[in-house]
Amino acid sequence: MEDHLVVVRVVEGGTALLPCNVMAPSPGDYPILVLFYNGHTGMPIYSIDARSGFTDRSSHWSAMGSRATFDLSSRPPGLLLHRVNAGDSGRYRCRVDFASSPTRNIGVELMVVEPPSNLVILGESGLAVSGVIGPFPLGAPLTLTCKVFGGRPRPEVTWWHEGSLLDEVSEVSEERNEVTVNTLTLPHLTRQHLHRTLTCRAATHSNLTSPLTASVTLDMTFPPLEVRVRGGQSALEEGRMHPFTCQARGSRPPADLTWWLNGQLVTANETKKVHEGNVSRSTLQLVPGRSLDGGVLTCRALNTAFPPATALEDSVTLQVYYSPSVKVRVGRRLELDNIKQGEDVYFECLITANPPAHRVTWFLDGQELQHNISGGVIQSNQSLVLQSVGRSASGLYQCRATNTQGAASSPPLTLTVKFPPVCSAGQKWIYGSSLAHPVNVTCRVEAYPPALEFKWVFNTSTEYAHLTGDLVTSLGEGSSLVTYTPQTHHDFGSLLCWAKNEVDTQFRPCVFHVVPAGVPEPVENCSAWEGGGGEGRRVVVWCQPGWGGGLDQTFTLEVRQGWAEGRAGEEEGGKILAQLRDQLEPHFTVAGLRAGQEYELSIVASNSQGTATPTILLHHTPIDVAEQRTSPVVAPAWPPRQLVALTPILGSVVGVVISLLLCSLALIFFVRNRNRIRAHTHAHTDATKVIYKEKEREEEDCEGPDVILVSADQLYSEIENPHPEAGTTQVSRDSELVISDAETNPFTTSTKHQILQSSLNALQTKPTYLPTCVMNGVKMNSSLHTLVAPEFT
Repeated sequence: MEDHLVVVRVVEGGTALLPCNVMAPSPGDYPILVLFYNGHTGMPIYSIDARSGFTDRSSHWSAMGSRATFDLSSRPPGLLLHRVNAGDSGRYRCRVDFASSPTRNIGVELMVVEPPSNLVILGESGLAVSGVIGPFPLGAPLTLTCKVFGGRPRPEVTWWHEGSLLDEVSEVSEERNEVTVNTLTLPHLTRQHLHRTLTCRAATHSNLTSPLTASVTLDMTFPPLEVRVRGGQSALEEGRMHPFTCQARGSRPPADLTWWLNGQLVTANETKKVHEGNVSRSTLQLVPGRSLDGGVLTCRALNTAFPPATALEDSVTLQVYYSPSVKVRVGRRLELDNIKQGEDVYFECLITANPPAHRVTWFLDGQELQHNISGGVIQSNQSLVLQSVGRSASGLYQCRATNTQGAASSPPLTLTVKFPPVCSAGQKWIYGSSLAHPVNVTCRVEAYPPALEFKWVFNTSTEYAHLTGDLVTSLGEGSSLVTYTPQTHHDFGSLLCWAKNEVDTQFRPCVFHVVPAGVPEPVENCSAWEGGGGEGRRVVVWCQPGWGGGLDQTFTLEVRQGWAEGRAGEEEGGKILAQLRDQLEPHFTVAGLRAGQEYELSIVASNSQGTATPTILLHHTPIDVAEQRTSPVVAPAWPPRQLVALTPILGSVVGVVISLLLCSLALIFFVRNRNRIRAHTHAHTDATKVIYKEKEREEEDCEGPDVILVSADQLYSEIENPHPEAGTTQVSRDSELVISDAETNPFTTSTKHQILQSSLNALQTKPTYLPTCVMNGVKMNSSLHTLVAPEFT
């Protein structure tokens, strides 16, 4: 039985002394036998036979060979084990038998210390880290894992910072039993963690070996701690430069400074940026205007390593003396893009001015609005109320404020009133067609939002029917086309078109009349006026189209020699000098007429059904202008000097003034020439050459008068630019007659607009055919006011 237990620790590969006290407990006594046993196996590993005396001559025996020796000189004496390995660990027992004293048993626990083989620090990604790690943002968590490989007994793995223990809890790795780990978690990094060194230490339970260590140093990024704007006065003068300085500190790396004015980034006037350590400075040179009064100037400091929400700002409110600055705002509860016809609208005029405005006025599309309660226009202080708005209320609204510094108008605010579809003006309302010939009828409506759904109904005195979808084609927003084919004479009648938008269904339909196609009516309100300039004489012919018979019509101008005597005394009355066919509008310009001559201008409308009765104008050129011959290049023109509207009545008056004899003679020649022209409508005399604008036909030169009919577009351009450039229509030297269509008035723009307006007025006052409708056996009012719109699905 062991008297006591001694623990011996030794590093693997070293030498361990297993103590064994062999001194006799009483004088005169001495040991006679020493035995060392392996506690695990119970077998002796070393013995000393000292029965002949405990001297160097004693008999020693070792089961471990030269690795085990007994050292009597050490204090205490004991068994030396050399080159200790892990297998040597365990319990040993030393038994000493004395000559007279009782046997002594000493227990020895040998602990072979195996130092760790390696130590690594792993980051959150699982990769080994060392040295300076990061940077880590302020407030972020940090997790580091220290792994220690090997070690017996299992080492203690701890985390330290400058002698302070941070974490001493280690555990066995789940992956490998010989790995010991310690995970350090810092849930919230602060500014104090910058450049902090964290050390992982692996140590055994003895001082036999030095601990393994590994360290990392933390690098961090910080958002700015403070930002300040300095500079500026309490009141700024408009147009004067004022410096502002922004300074931010505490950011790592230094913060990026930006200037913002009323939420908009400002960079143009920034003059200087300076970074010193964790301090940043920026200077802004600002020239305030009236729009900046009450504005907010902000300096924003942001470390780009952090999200924008971490930016710090400092602001100053600008006060600027200025004349009024004005803005229009719609009522707070109104949706400006959803105002419908019949609703009330409320506007506010937001005014910022120093001093305050003393007068406020309102404008719609540039026209001042007057306070009119009965008309639904109410102005009160800085507000405008529009009651029961209609389509005419749509437009640009502005308010104008005036103070002692001046006046200013607000940017326009657009009000677009939503309204149900109504028929567009200026459409073709009557279409001509023949049996079994399809006709395309287009329906255009005005609506906001645009109409996208259309319904078509055919109505005659005998039937009322919806048109199927295969006959209807959408032309986009606000337009629809129906292809209608009359099969019998009962199929002529009215086509009714309804449209629908998100506001409502069209209340009154658009009515289109499909009638049997016929020849067009003669042109109306024809006028001719003369303008001289350059070489030759120019006459503009301008007519209004008549009804086209329900079909597209074209127009032809024929120029004939009047009934005056020819150059050589021969009769030339009624001779066709030039003609231009198939023009889309009855607008022409004649150039190169000889002075002192009478010309007959015949304008004829035609379509696929036939030709209308010609409209004849007799024109007399003044005799006080010398006859000129046209040059190959159109000469520069000048503004017209007179406007002459010639009719057959005016020709008769001129004939009476000249003489009754000449009038009678002219009448005889006129009748004879008309008969000849009707027999040869498209014939040209051999003495006249015709050159078309499109240059489609050319005939032989003749000895007729020098007459050129050119486009009024060309003439008008010549007035503005007396030097024609390349591309101007050229007339050959042998050409004596050119005729083309005229699209513009060669005199003044206002005169042209008056003529076009007269044409529109004549068309608008033309009576419209509205047949009586019978629906389901009930006779409907011809105005269609009581017609019920079809259902939209």
